[in-house]
Amino acid sequence: MIDKRKYASDILRIAAPLILSTTGFMLMQFVDAMFLSWYSTEAVAAAVPAGMAVGLIMSTFQDTCGYVSTFVSHYKGADQLTRTYGATWQGIYLSCASYIVVLGIGFFSGPLFDFVGHEPNVRILETRYFEIMCWGGIGTLASSAVSGYFSGTGRTRTLMWAQFTGFIVNIILDYLLIFGKCGFPGWGVPGAAIATTTAQILTTLILLIVFLCPGQDCEKASRYAAFDFPLMKRILRFGFPSGLRWGFEMLAWTLFLFIVGRIGIVELAATNIAFRINGFAFFPIVGLGQAVGILVGQAQGRRDPVQSERLTYMGLAISEAWMITAALIFIIVPAQLFNLFSGGNATESAEFVQITSTGVTLLRFVAVYSLLDASNIIFLTSLQCAGDTRWTLVVSIIAHLSFLILLLIADHLRLGIWVEWSAATLFVVMTAMVWFRRFQSGKWQHIRVIEYASFEEEDSDRFAETTA
Repeated sequence: MIDKRKYASDILRIAAPLILSTTGFMLMQFVDAMFLSWYSTEAVAAAVPAGMAVGLIMSTFQDTCGYVSTFVSHYKGADQLTRTYGATWQGIYLSCASYIVVLGIGFFSGPLFDFVGHEPNVRILETRYFEIMCWGGIGTLASSAVSGYFSGTGRTRTLMWAQFTGFIVNIILDYLLIFGKCGFPGWGVPGAAIATTTAQILTTLILLIVFLCPGQDCEKASRYAAFDFPLMKRILRFGFPSGLRWGFEMLAWTLFLFIVGRIGIVELAATNIAFRINGFAFFPIVGLGQAVGILVGQAQGRRDPVQSERLTYMGLAISEAWMITAALIFIIVPAQLFNLFSGGNATESAEFVQITSTGVTLLRFVAVYSLLDASNIIFLTSLQCAGDTRWTLVVSIIAHLSFLILLLIADHLRLGIWVEWSAATLFVVMTAMVWFRRFQSGKWQHIRVIEYASFEEEDSDRFAETTA
């Protein structure tokens, strides 16, 4: 008889620190948006699209580096523990190479946002935020690789504490650098970007220190630091399609924000705030999905697809319970949620009333698609962690191109914000159905991510498994 309580317990044990970590990241974005909304409407209208543009640029690199976690979890499941270090080092090397590209892109921020065509005041702030985030992007990229070791081996508490430290530092620097407190300059949007990049670099340094001295043997991690071309090639074979898929997803949602911004600043600000509020529902499920992915990766490393399937369905049940709760909150108290962003600024109160009026309706869209977004996250994460990255890439490109075509038609015909948000909601519903059908087909069960040579037998310094 299947012990469902054990599966739920295993998922929640690993998921709890990840949920706190991803929720902390969401709160960091939430606080950024809230502080910037208190600073000015132009500031919050600029930061979210610019932030998503940065995410678009770095997403393919970041997700490719982060795919290290899948290799680590598979190696752990296959009891090839020394290979977890080698995979992590390849991810670190990949993140350094990726940063060179991102650094160069930061110098072209002006032409990019001139092309988008937002209002001049917003465009200047978007440009500053984008270039600072690109130039300081090494923290985000390297963190993705090093985090893969801790998540893949199930050491999620270490991730939680490192990211929590970064979260606290980010809030403090936000307050000081956005508003100019305690003798610091009040830089507004650029100040928020500097605070975020500084916090991310700090988080990465903490994880690197722990990785290099994991406790049982301070030399163990550095011993496997050599560049491994066959392993790097294998990581790119599976990880790069995963990164491209994430890049196309970021492209679609970034263009969605830019297209909404062409309607007007009120519509753009309302959409930005609705996205931030949506984070309360979305990011905890991302953490839960990561936990499911870790356990699926370990089960696949043991060649046990039946357990992978059971873990995925249990993860879906848990995530849907949360999403239903969040959807009810969005429907019952939408205006109160938007009022958190008002800042009590009397000079902007009339404008913020319009933003809230629009946002209340937007949160109803969010409530609807949140119910199926859990399915999106859980099934897609399981497919990715099982190595089904090529098929998901092809389907994702088709789906996101279709979404973009609908958005461009709506923009050309000036159909307005409700049509554009309806297209977004339909897109989420349809992709959820596609990932479910792919998972149900079982074709992912036969993919082999790692090689199964007995590396442990060749290692004369075999060590005990201590990272459960």
